[in-house]
Amino acid sequence: MGKPLLAPALRLLEEGKDGEALALLQGAQEDLPEAERLALLGFVEARKGNSSAYRALAWEAAQRAQTPLTLYHLGLALPPRAGALALEEALSRFQGDAKGEARLHLALAMALERLGRPEALAHAALARLKDPSPWTTLHHLRLELFFGTTPLPPVLEEAEPFLPHPSPGVRLLAGHTLALAHLLRGNRGRAGNLLRGLLPLLAPPSLASFLVLGALALDPPEVRLLLEGAQVFLPREGWPWGFYLLARGLGEGDEACLLAAHGLLREDGALYALLAESRLKALGVEVEAPLAPGLAPGLRPEARAFLLGQAEAPLLRLLGEGPLPSLGPRGTEALALLLAHKEGLSGEALAEALYGEPNLGALKALLHRLRGKDLRVSCAPYRLATPPPSDLSAFLKALSQGDLEGALALYRGPLLPWSQAPGVEELRLELEETLRQAVLASGRLDLLLTLAERLGEDLELWEALLERLPPEDPRLPIAQARVARLRREYGV
Repeated sequence: MGKPLLAPALRLLEEGKDGEALALLQGAQEDLPEAERLALLGFVEARKGNSSAYRALAWEAAQRAQTPLTLYHLGLALPPRAGALALEEALSRFQGDAKGEARLHLALAMALERLGRPEALAHAALARLKDPSPWTTLHHLRLELFFGTTPLPPVLEEAEPFLPHPSPGVRLLAGHTLALAHLLRGNRGRAGNLLRGLLPLLAPPSLASFLVLGALALDPPEVRLLLEGAQVFLPREGWPWGFYLLARGLGEGDEACLLAAHGLLREDGALYALLAESRLKALGVEVEAPLAPGLAPGLRPEARAFLLGQAEAPLLRLLGEGPLPSLGPRGTEALALLLAHKEGLSGEALAEALYGEPNLGALKALLHRLRGKDLRVSCAPYRLATPPPSDLSAFLKALSQGDLEGALALYRGPLLPWSQAPGVEELRLELEETLRQAVLASGRLDLLLTLAERLGEDLELWEALLERLPPEDPRLPIAQARVARLRREYGV
């Protein structure tokens, strides 16, 4: 009972036959799993523009049963931070076809993009690999513009064939990707011409995502008309209104609009919140808890220059995924160890930490190469005379000062996760455990949630989080699902 009618309902929704799907869902209460029926009913409501009903039904569905489908819809219905957690859990439980898995990867990529997290690119790439459709291809190319390493001309070359696509939605996505690429290259004129060609296709659902690009690429009279139209159609809340305020702030240099946009977008469109930060900084206004230190290291140089107005190198990124110093694997390992031991290390200790044996010949050759990269390494003991700015140094400083919020903002993942150097492996575990214990001891819900997100499969953190979540919290079924799965996997 239940499962046979699920596939037809899903197929009708995929084909856009919402009326037929609704009739099936309403008339098949005995033949569909109740939790999944509620989730799909919520999705129909979302198609009507009723996001609050979608969120309520998705939450009720996930409370009844945590399945890949209910968690997927909970992920779509919730704000991106909680939504990403639900989608990650749905993906970990999913057993189905490649197209369904691609849909999960793409949804997760879009949620992570809104949070400004570089791992969005990896999920978009997997979505494209498993289902190479126009949608997955263009979303992957757009995320390349923020987090990738592919040169911009090839990205433009790949996206351009989709511009005359018969689907207006695909044309809009292609145009958005191409306009953004031109802006990253500093070609405002080409971006503006492209956007002008897309204006007739814009409808209220797609209006918000074009406001910021329009404010940066179109002429002032065109921007005013765009904003006037948006003011009528956009809901005055969440990221759509955040984009409206940002576009106004960019066009008019309005401090109040930029501040309000930053508040609405910092966790719902974080990359664009960086634009608000940079413009406010230019006006002499500093925002509380700026996003740039945590997000800038994961951006490609062109995106960093576009969003922040500066192209200089950010903090060297050693924690988690992201751009690494061009020192080679051993050089990067040595840099991490020297940054973590400001007082310095003896030759024997550093060689043991890198090679597992006192190979002083190899160490001296390595340090010679590092000095050739403009790193000043002093002897007896070996230490950095002028340590370069790095996320590792900033993290260690924040941790030593009890600034757990700052430490968590910098801790995007384990230290050099690919490294098997004994000293790096030891340091990696030490950093993670020190942070874990500090967060667990704090008992703060926000800190527990952030670290649980970072570490993903840490049962103790998720159990601590589950104990503290109130019954009405929309993240409760996510935590319940994660704890249940991890207990099964760990045999607890």
